[in-house]
Amino acid sequence: MNKTQAVGRLARGLCAVGLAVGLQTAQAAPAWQINTNGSGLPGATPIAANANVSGVGFVQAGPNPANQSQYVFVEHGAYQLLNSSANGPFGGKDITVVYSVSGNLSAQMAPSFSNGNIKLFADSNLDFGSAAGNYGADNGTLLASFSVTGGGAVSNTAVALQAHLDPNSLLRGYLFDAYGNDMADARGVILDLIVNNQMGNPDNLQVSEIVCGLAGYTGAGCNNTPFSNMYPFAYFVEDGGTVALTAVPEPGSMALLGVALGGLSLIRRRKSMR
Repeated sequence: MNKTQAVGRLARGLCAVGLAVGLQTAQAAPAWQINTNGSGLPGATPIAANANVSGVGFVQAGPNPANQSQYVFVEHGAYQLLNSSANGPFGGKDITVVYSVSGNLSAQMAPSFSNGNIKLFADSNLDFGSAAGNYGADNGTLLASFSVTGGGAVSNTAVALQAHLDPNSLLRGYLFDAYGNDMADARGVILDLIVNNQMGNPDNLQVSEIVCGLAGYTGAGCNNTPFSNMYPFAYFVEDGGTVALTAVPEPGSMALLGVALGGLSLIRRRKSMR
């Protein structure tokens, strides 16, 4: 084997390995795993793509102080993650979310997200929807926090939101990628949420815990008067949808893919010189 043949074989080998790693990463990116007890990969539940979420929130809107012709909004609420295959909470612990998001409203009152935070909790007590903590959603172990980076309306009733994991906020042993790697070691983790919003009529507990408690509202329902929705300025919503977590590949994997692509270029150059 001469030097030219050796270089060509090496390039093809690197190409095959690098593309295999890159394709595996792309194909498996939507899949993730969760261990509600935080005890590591053994016993973690694989999530094919998305986990279901269900919860409630309260929206407050008004003119933008900096531009009275525009409207802004803030929404506070709580979700519970549900095992899609079992149609109920994950075994072991309650996985819950407390969120606060804000942004702008279009002339048609469609939201676009610009800021916010999402906090993920694990609780050994299955008490979501109770008076424990705030609606039973933030009285467990804070296992991760995310910062909202964008999103908005995708239909008349559905919204999509994206958030990135806050650095060093994820506890080890809870979340894993498709290959069993702890997401705490990933370069980054992206949360994608899609929910359908519909205005609802809260019960007394929801008014107390969500409207007055989480949202800090001081209007109807929180000032010794009966609650009433005042769309589009202050109203209660019931949400349901899906959430997915994706680990951002480590630089090493991307570098290997780059080497593979470089190998392809080398192969092409050798062929063109023949």
